[in-house]
Amino acid sequence: MSKRLKYLISSILSAVGFFMFISLPYESRYYGLIVGMLLVIFCFWFGLGIIFADSIYTRLMSILLPSALFVGFGLFAAILPSTFVGSLLMSIFFGILCYIIFLVENVFLVAIGYKTVPLYRAAYTVSLIILLLTAFFLFNTVFSFRWNFWLNGLVIFAVSSLLFLYQFWAIAIELPDDGKDKNRSAYVLAPGLILGQLGMVFSFWPVGIFRGSIYLVSMIYVISGLLQGDIRGRLFKKTWLGFVWVGVAIFLAIVVMTKWR
Repeated sequence: MSKRLKYLISSILSAVGFFMFISLPYESRYYGLIVGMLLVIFCFWFGLGIIFADSIYTRLMSILLPSALFVGFGLFAAILPSTFVGSLLMSIFFGILCYIIFLVENVFLVAIGYKTVPLYRAAYTVSLIILLLTAFFLFNTVFSFRWNFWLNGLVIFAVSSLLFLYQFWAIAIELPDDGKDKNRSAYVLAPGLILGQLGMVFSFWPVGIFRGSIYLVSMIYVISGLLQGDIRGRLFKKTWLGFVWVGVAIFLAIVVMTKWR
């Protein structure tokens, strides 16, 4: 069986699982979420052919993004009005994203082991876009639950740390030693803590669920750009100044667009 065919079959199965999940009664969806996530994990390990891979770290990283996408998009879809056509379209969209992630992570897996892969930069860019989309779904869901500020901060810290862990893996793959000489925890926990604190701030700041999620996603983009430059040893003055100005623009947008009444 060719790789593309395995990716297609696995993506279709993941989409079917997603459709079944959002078609469940509300009281059963949390159980369906667990079963659906396990299905996605199996599909990705099977599709990528790494069920029996030697590296547990690689196996975990390969399923982190699709699992987070299933949880985030699934919970986001669960709060929308449920119709057959809407559920079908969302499931197709999820299946397409899964297929794209397969293509991206295939490039990443080939790049492991000191191999030069011409498509790596394009694959990384696509993975970053999907990661930002996943983060939006997750943050939107967290704010929709209207938890206490400390619980918002704790959950957003955990979610952001996992996403930055995936980012570190995706960025460090390009390095000759796959980033083994880097302090992984510093690149994961520190950004996660920043996002968690912002999550607590937005629990009080009247920015709304949608804009609060967008602001957090924008900060992930800024921090990811800075981390990428630092991990690769290319954090030049022009690079970090550009991202700093983006961060300033985001802050000004938050202040100007906030309705205080």
